[in-house]
Amino acid sequence: MKSGHLLWLAAVLAVGAEAQAPAPLTRDCGECPEMLLIPPGEFRMGTRPGDPEADRATGEVPEVLMSLGRPFFMAAREITVGEFALFVEDGGYDPPRGCRVLSGGQWVEDPERSWRDPGFALPPAPADPVTCIDWEDARAYAQWLSARSGRSFRLPAEAEWEYVARGGTDFARYWGTAESRQDQPVTLACDYANVLDAGSLDLTALRLRNAACRDGAAEVSQAGRYQPNAFGAYDMIGNVREWTQDCYTASYSGRPRDGRAWTWQGGCGLKSVRGGSWASEPSRARAGARDAEPPGRRQSDLGFRLARDFERADAPADSASGEADAAPGAAAPAQP
Repeated sequence: MKSGHLLWLAAVLAVGAEAQAPAPLTRDCGECPEMLLIPPGEFRMGTRPGDPEADRATGEVPEVLMSLGRPFFMAAREITVGEFALFVEDGGYDPPRGCRVLSGGQWVEDPERSWRDPGFALPPAPADPVTCIDWEDARAYAQWLSARSGRSFRLPAEAEWEYVARGGTDFARYWGTAESRQDQPVTLACDYANVLDAGSLDLTALRLRNAACRDGAAEVSQAGRYQPNAFGAYDMIGNVREWTQDCYTASYSGRPRDGRAWTWQGGCGLKSVRGGSWASEPSRARAGARDAEPPGRRQSDLGFRLARDFERADAPADSASGEADAAPGAAAPAQP
């Protein structure tokens, strides 16, 4: 592990993440995404019962206290078209055609669309987040990257995702609380996120509430275009929705409180999806908002980013023993 990361982590543990600049970026291989070292910490996962945007049906209420006891790495940006193309070219894996796309204000299945051509007004650029990717596609990419790099890449646990999305705050949106309600004009959103904004309505034909600003993108935008949060993570809210490791349940009851993923032996019918997208109204573009999709869903607002555990090789030689044990992203098996 680079000395700059160690010094940063030591400072965070001493005075708190909110008082520090974002972690230095690290890249584990030439094909690997830039990763952020995320410090351990506690946070309240979910939404307060009195919050006017809270969606009780999804299980985001009540809050639960989470304690992430070890650092981990999270990708600074969503996985891009260019990064996914390297995987397809090298790994011999190519998702089939067929993707849900937005047409006339409705999500419809189009058998000809794919990650190469998700039906946007302009062809996807290499730096755009890849979409039309299902859960197994994302996992296959993580496995390929792990083999290439010697590191253990994976999808983030849902708790890890929300911890990073909050950026050390308890706000619904990491850029502040003053405009973090749908019944107020949400204008700062366009500096930090690509969400359903005033400039998107004509192209998307969506008849939903929108952010009262213009973010310069009616559909997907380049990964990392907007301002990051305090951890240095881009697009945690907006741009594309993101797969997590977890099986989805409409309750936080019974899940591990240490940040591990909530998974079931034999798989599950729904996976947790987070973050909102370019097509999401403000109430769905929040750190605490939850969504769920079948693992086989491919949709043109659905992508992913990667995480990985803090491994033995990341620790200094004289303290490597024990550092990699019980990493927070390890899955916690559960029964439905």
